[in-house]
Amino acid sequence: MMRYPGEVYYLQPDLYEPEGKGDRPHVLLSPWRKETGTSTLAYGSSSGNDANHRAEHVFIDPRAGRYRGTGLVRPTYIYPSKLVLAAVDTLGPRAGRIIHEMPAIRASLVRSLGVGSGVTRERNGWGYNRRGRLVELTPDLEDEWEVSHALVVTEPHYSRAGYHQTVVPLLDGSFQIAEFDVPLQDTAWLSHLESRYRGAFIGVPMASTAYAPDHIVRFLGIVVPPEIMAEVDRSLVAYFGLQEYV
Repeated sequence: MMRYPGEVYYLQPDLYEPEGKGDRPHVLLSPWRKETGTSTLAYGSSSGNDANHRAEHVFIDPRAGRYRGTGLVRPTYIYPSKLVLAAVDTLGPRAGRIIHEMPAIRASLVRSLGVGSGVTRERNGWGYNRRGRLVELTPDLEDEWEVSHALVVTEPHYSRAGYHQTVVPLLDGSFQIAEFDVPLQDTAWLSHLESRYRGAFIGVPMASTAYAPDHIVRFLGIVVPPEIMAEVDRSLVAYFGLQEYV
């Protein structure tokens, strides 16, 4: 079955969320990738807590919109700043589809990814820009993703103070490179990690959001070269179909 951007699916709560939470609405942002069987979705919540902390979002009241088939049952904050990668065969039935708000969601996604904002030139510490910095992932997330390190692509302002960091994984030659991935011809900038990443590339279509206290061990003193980040930005735009929003 084909899946299309804007479709709404209810997914089980993350393992790190408090018990008792019901299934959460998520909005499909990327086309279905046949070669991997995965798609990227934006998290939805009735809580505006993250929005109050300046996380990128779009608020949708399903009772006020022109189209009533969204599948949302209450006013919902859609957070392009909280991305989830899911296997298509785990999505379950489609609850509805968002149509009129999708341009706003895509524009919010561009902002949340910090497209065109380059890489950090600031020190490595809390309260400083993290965009372009490598992170080491926790063992639990490493087991789930089969990835040890990732590149922060969160927009600079939110990356300074937000607990949620959107990342794209750093992959080695044991993975098969696919469309939208960014191969790394020069890996000297990886410093002490270089020997671990022969045939390395950045898995842009695996973009996901990690919760820093539970998913990230530490932010490394390694920053991707600006020209590589520019390639990552171009690939993010192509993968999500955001060309008319940049």
